[in-house]
Amino acid sequence: MSETDKTNPTAARTNGFEYRFNKDNPRPVITKTRPLAADSPGSSLALTCLRFGAPGARPKAYLQAGLHADEMPGVLTLQHLIPLLETAEAEGRIAGEVLVVPLANPIGFAQWVQGKPQGRQDLGTMQNFNRGFPDLAALAGDDLEERLGDDPAQNVQAIRAAFGRALAAAPAPDQGAALRLALMGWSHDADHVLDIHCDHHAVLHLYASPARPGDTAALCRAMGAELALIEEISGGHAFDEAHSASWVLLRRCFGDRFPIPAACFATTLELRGQMDVDDATAARDAAGLMDYLTAVGVLAGQAILSHPDARHLPLSGALEVFAPQGGVVTWAARPGDTVTEGQVLGHVTDPMMRLRLPVTAPCAGLLFRIELWPSCLRGQGLAHVAGAEPRRSGDLLSA
Repeated sequence: MSETDKTNPTAARTNGFEYRFNKDNPRPVITKTRPLAADSPGSSLALTCLRFGAPGARPKAYLQAGLHADEMPGVLTLQHLIPLLETAEAEGRIAGEVLVVPLANPIGFAQWVQGKPQGRQDLGTMQNFNRGFPDLAALAGDDLEERLGDDPAQNVQAIRAAFGRALAAAPAPDQGAALRLALMGWSHDADHVLDIHCDHHAVLHLYASPARPGDTAALCRAMGAELALIEEISGGHAFDEAHSASWVLLRRCFGDRFPIPAACFATTLELRGQMDVDDATAARDAAGLMDYLTAVGVLAGQAILSHPDARHLPLSGALEVFAPQGGVVTWAARPGDTVTEGQVLGHVTDPMMRLRLPVTAPCAGLLFRIELWPSCLRGQGLAHVAGAEPRRSGDLLSA
């Protein structure tokens, strides 16, 4: 009997997954813990994944939160989602398979400096935790040449299997690489991938590929998102695009010979701002996630998509607003406001020179986020306005 079995008589192990029984729910919650090899002696971290539904059932959904480990709205939302999934499991309403990683970045969660959580960039390498995920198309492309054919469904299976082999063979030279490989090991074959984040002060919005607009609209309507920022490939190899962009790149490579569907809807879902952490909001967002999972067939039942669809605008049309000087920031507009080009959004005051300079909108559109801190340095990014016309190219995501 394992150590866990000795201390928890309601647990059992099968194929590496641990079954934990909720006292109010007769069915087990299937949990898998994956250790992350330590970079220093005497330290250890691990990831936890909860599974609902039958292994291999379709559609498969994967949800995670806390990859940017200073962002807690999604982490709390998943805590409210898990008991809803437990109930759905007990009632036999999970038609597909659902994996939930409730805290996707224990490395960043442990990194604090002078009493403040960091968690966006790794303090050791200064690399953004949500950049640099493996390029599955590049890793698996050579393995696919002789495996693809005329059947789109069989091609999807072959590609997902090739992704799995490539991830299993990929090296993990440090703990950050091990983290990325572990997360993608659970998610690479999912039909729906939701990476849940938040911004500083922001409206609920999301980032998605144009490949599956119906899923984008369903998620917006389930969650009450105000904005969907759309781009085929944004650059930087963020977690969501490590999934969706791989299918785009394989289609560019093989699509003239073999049919390759857009087999994964992947999104970064931004649950408003960092301070929007309370149980009532998290419970509503968890209910919205259940509605989305129902709408796309992961859960059985009738979805309630009660919100209107969001504005769908190009990510390349989202322009950043920069501080004209260092000082104190005050805002005349707030996230969610529709603004015109040149409109005064706020001011930056230099308290020594007593100079107050305006911060103006770089384009017409939706002011969807502003920075958390009321102080700034000259040239620092302060806000973003989403416009209707593409105005940028190259890597479109912030650092």
